[in-house]
Amino acid sequence: MKTTAKERQTVLDMALQTGGRLETAMALSAANGVSLTDRLEDGQELTVPEPVAEGDARTVALYRAHGVEPATEVSAEDMQCCPCGGIGYMGLEIDFEVS
Repeated sequence: MKTTAKERQTVLDMALQTGGRLETAMALSAANGVSLTDRLEDGQELTVPEPVAEGDARTVALYRAHGVEPATEVSAEDMQCCPCGGIGYMGLEIDFEVS
């Protein structure tokens, strides 16, 4: 089975959409020679291995029935909001206040 990545979809998003479980991400990653953290291109085609395709059928069916296509990669717009990289670059009580 083949599937096509949409804008801002990650390997983990694709694993949930095609296999219904996060555990399928490793199989999907290995089958396509991509890392879990690799950026997928909009329209990139991925091969879904059989064990992944047989994952949690109920979750996959619900995703399809409701048109759910998770896309959790950070957008360029989001990156502009935090150009220095987020919490790892913040100083407590300077940029990041604890209340």
